[in-house]
Amino acid sequence: MATAVKESETISGLVDGRRVQPDSTIDIGTILGTMIGVALIAWAIVRGGNPETFLNLNAVLIVFGGTIATSFIAYPSSKIISLIGVIINAYRPDNQGPATAIEQIMQLATKYRTGGIKRLKNEEEHVENRFLKTGIGMIVDGYNSREIHEILDREMNSMIERHQRSQKILQFMAVQSPIFGMGGTLIGLVQMLMHIDNPDSIGPSLATALITTFYGIMLANLIITPVVAKLNHRTESEALLCKIIRVGIMGIHDRTNPQKIRRNMNALLSPEEQK
Repeated sequence: MATAVKESETISGLVDGRRVQPDSTIDIGTILGTMIGVALIAWAIVRGGNPETFLNLNAVLIVFGGTIATSFIAYPSSKIISLIGVIINAYRPDNQGPATAIEQIMQLATKYRTGGIKRLKNEEEHVENRFLKTGIGMIVDGYNSREIHEILDREMNSMIERHQRSQKILQFMAVQSPIFGMGGTLIGLVQMLMHIDNPDSIGPSLATALITTFYGIMLANLIITPVVAKLNHRTESEALLCKIIRVGIMGIHDRTNPQKIRRNMNALLSPEEQK
């Protein structure tokens, strides 16, 4: 029986911000916002004439290479590599709504009141949400209410900390990319001044100087920072779902009337979200 969740996994089916189960769908709002932002900037560049000016390999190497390199210096390589899955998760829809969990808790509470611990034990294997399954497993194993509350609270706090560690790495990268953009600007200015007597070299050097700053700002503010905000929102939603499930678990353990359990869970939601 499940009485605990592995440290490497979160309490509702995520691993370091990534869904364990395969999910090929995307969040339309997130991808649409990214595409609109890129399209508007690209349109403004094209309207200004000669968009090829903004395609500069030196600037890409300085900004992207410098940002990634410093991240590998500052954090374990495994954490940096895992960010790929974290970023992909930000572009997937949030299917962790409370309605399904509330309905399942209501069914479990009713079955426990009528069929006892044996009925609840049979239902445990059909529970998919890891946090809910952990709570049901502890009820079946005879944990008291204080122990259940403490363990679930630790599980929830551990999940929040794991998610925040990935978000902190992305925040670090969001700070570094504009800095390397400014570093590229200095490199370009130095190259320009060293060959100021050669008019043919001034243009490319000055372009690198300015475009690296542009790349750094775009990477930080159009990609990384919005992804961090989305992941932070997901963490808050997941924590709220865990609180709702914890209320339901405690109600099931105490054999509380299912309708009373529903009201206690709904008290954590806005009127529009209440089930």
